Amino acid sequence: MAELHDFIVRRKLAYQPFIFSDDLETGEGLKFINRGAGGNIHWKNADPRVKNLVTNDPVSFRRENATLRAIYDDFVEQIASRIGVSGLSFAEIGCNTGYFLYSLDMRGARRCIGYDFTNNSLVFSWFNKVLGTRCEFHFSEWDSYRHRLRYASLPKVDVTLSVAVTCHLPDPIHHLTYLCERSDKAVFFWCPVNDQDGLSLTYGAPAKYPNALEWPLGFDNDVKISIPLLKLTLAQCGFEDIHEIRPPGGLPDKWERWHRCQRGFIALRTAWPRTAYSGGRIRRRLPRDAIFPRAQSWLSRVRGVKGRR
Repeated sequence: MAELHDFIVRRKLAYQPFIFSDDLETGEGLKFINRGAGGNIHWKNADPRVKNLVTNDPVSFRRENATLRAIYDDFVEQIASRIGVSGLSFAEIGCNTGYFLYSLDMRGARRCIGYDFTNNSLVFSWFNKVLGTRCEFHFSEWDSYRHRLRYASLPKVDVTLSVAVTCHLPDPIHHLTYLCERSDKAVFFWCPVNDQDGLSLTYGAPAKYPNALEWPLGFDNDVKISIPLLKLTLAQCGFEDIHEIRPPGGLPDKWERWHRCQRGFIALRTAWPRTAYSGGRIRRRLPRDAIFPRAQSWLSRVRGVKGRR
């Protein structure tokens, strides 16, 4: 348990709802429905260095985490029923410590790849050893300026996942399109949504956190996409067979309300339209001397050869 305790002390484990023993549990279930209060850890005789993370109400802490696990496990169950798991490859951007990927692996997935801007490679290795899984972790972060992953590449897989990531991104449509471009079969997408009927994005106050990105990228944690825009993006990317994730039965009212503030969709590929990530389309004539940034050096060489003829 020493390695596990070290992960918690280093803030590597606190967010996702894991039970390690009767005396040790992590997760933000209580904080999700208690306006950010309630603690991240139930740890009897906790290390003093994480005293500020330890819950003062272990009974409520464990109860709410159990509900959050039921919701998360239902996500995987709905993926299994709509798409299947055995023999398929999955990739998740914003995987944190890998809760969904371990579950998919244990159901027979061929490959599970996680990406996050917190280096959780040692945590993944620990879980793989304990659970007998083979999940991969790659350090990376979403680049909202260039609209793609930084520090890692995302290969084509059968299914891509993004769970509660776009609330942190000023460019959620680009993020979703990127996921669609790299998925052969389906996309699982879960995010906070606004209640507007039109095609819209809404933002909270920028620079909420001390390490926020510079303007205009510094929006975090309250970016919301409208459901019509979300569905339109999926359809434009070739995923028109869209199924909404319904809450599992028997949720307490407060968790029903929490579930309704967000939306989850499983979208199945129905076509292969081009997107900006696959080369896009040029819908107008460009002058002959127009330069594409990536092709600039190549065009210069071609023009130089023509000039010598």
